[in-house]
Amino acid sequence: MPPRALIVGQLVGAGRGLAVEPAFEAGVPVRLGKQGRDGRIGDLVTVSTGRGSPRVVAVHGPASSPRAAMAALLASEGLGRSFPKAVLAEADEVADQAMVVDAGRRDLRDQRVITIDPEGAKDHDDAVAVVAEGDAIRLWVHIADVARYVRHGGAIDREAARRGNSVYVPGTVDPMLPERLSSDICSLRPGADRKVVTVEMLVDAAGEVTETRFCRSLIHSRQRLTYPQVDQLFAGGGLGDVALEADLRVVQTLAERLRIRRMKRGALGIETAEPSFRFDGDRLAGVAMEGQTAAHSLVEECMIAANEAVARYMLARNRSTIFRRHEDPQARSIELLYERLVELGIPVPELVEGPLTPTECAEAAVRASEAIARHTARHGGARALPVLVLQALRQAHYSSEHVGHSGLASSAYLHFTSPIRRYPDLAAHRALLDALGLDDPAADATELAVEAERSSMTERAATALERRADRICLAFLLIERLRREPDERFAGEVMGIGEGGAFVAYGPELAFDGYLPARRIEGDWWRSDPLGVMLVGDESGRRIAIGDPVTVRVVEVNPLRGRVDLEPADTSMPAPRPGPRSRRDRRRR
Repeated sequence: MPPRALIVGQLVGAGRGLAVEPAFEAGVPVRLGKQGRDGRIGDLVTVSTGRGSPRVVAVHGPASSPRAAMAALLASEGLGRSFPKAVLAEADEVADQAMVVDAGRRDLRDQRVITIDPEGAKDHDDAVAVVAEGDAIRLWVHIADVARYVRHGGAIDREAARRGNSVYVPGTVDPMLPERLSSDICSLRPGADRKVVTVEMLVDAAGEVTETRFCRSLIHSRQRLTYPQVDQLFAGGGLGDVALEADLRVVQTLAERLRIRRMKRGALGIETAEPSFRFDGDRLAGVAMEGQTAAHSLVEECMIAANEAVARYMLARNRSTIFRRHEDPQARSIELLYERLVELGIPVPELVEGPLTPTECAEAAVRASEAIARHTARHGGARALPVLVLQALRQAHYSSEHVGHSGLASSAYLHFTSPIRRYPDLAAHRALLDALGLDDPAADATELAVEAERSSMTERAATALERRADRICLAFLLIERLRREPDERFAGEVMGIGEGGAFVAYGPELAFDGYLPARRIEGDWWRSDPLGVMLVGDESGRRIAIGDPVTVRVVEVNPLRGRVDLEPADTSMPAPRPGPRSRRDRRRR
């Protein structure tokens, strides 16, 4: 019997019959047989092909619906399906253990535990508690004890390892764990006792972690806070709880100490913003670009400290686990970065003479980031130019071998703080608990190497899918906006250069993105420069470069492909830059 294949597309008329046109990528329409024609013309559907006539096996809803588009997108990648019956049965079985008091578990339910999450979060992995001790601050980072319920080699564990991670698209999630665990007994919800693994640290006034302890414990969160609530407090507002407000200010002080120490040791300080979508029922109501606020930084610094503490403990005892690996950038990538910045007129320090060492490459990336920050503060381009540094870096991934994390300038790093949604974190929990003598033996080095590689693959796939989902939802929002004002002009910024045009971010908060073909820019014949940072006019010498402001109009939107074509809103593009400079010989000191 031939293998069954699934195609996701839009139901269309085809003569007297029906066909399905692939929705998210180019392809040949599939004609349906007389049976299995569920759905209406215009619906997004999943079609099964193979033995017999193709037939509809799932109807996701109208192609004009963002929620239907998200469901169909997940289905196109084999996601969004229910868990196997064996997994759900095991989840129900282990959930019955949630109220069992474990021998040896430390009771910390008297602590004022703080949970801070995005407004729409459904699973809550982490919580913190603090107390000032003279100039030092004692920090407890509590992480959901997923290993207590997901036993190594069980049905849930095998499915979680296969999935590798949760996948988040606007309005929904394809979870790594069944909802009974991810949104219930493993989620650190307020008003409920929860079993956690605790990392206890004492941090001195210089941001140095001087003491570290680990234990299994029991906590009781009394209030869930969101990032906007915490940011409002730091901006001068209140939460109506004096003790909680005082704790948050202590955490703020602690996070600042940790951040300063991290930056001093050479960590990169690049900040990016991600779209956060708002739904009103089934309608996509709006988007905001969510950047690194004080509340985000507070949580991030505490989690980084916990991740490093666990990694240091495992390395000191030569124990196997899954590490987060981020090698230093390659010399040629850094040299190319500096050439591109010079071509864009951004002053950067000279590189050192001779072949660059890995450490020198990492330091050069930091200096480039700092130079870009100074330039954008005066000249703009803050959305586009930092991306050049990110492009010069290597991609972080999971590995059973430890080399450290270049971007964080960390000599010991792994992922530990999100075991509900990342399998490597669950593996790190098991390895730590095994090393502490608190649980069964964890996976061996060979198995960990396999899981690290698989998790790296699922992470890359999830990241690509989540970005596609964001582009699709942004295109739906753009269509709604253009219905109200079809000829709207958008202020934008050049984000990148292709062979035949420019990629542009535009609109409020530069949330939208699209492609501006060079053929639509009048007055010259445009070509990409050798470094790929600008379009250059053959006759005029005018240059349209990354970071330049532009004003554009939308020509065409294909929402399911997340593709938007643009044209200049003015017959003239940005004020001409000077022609190409003669390149000086850049000696490296």
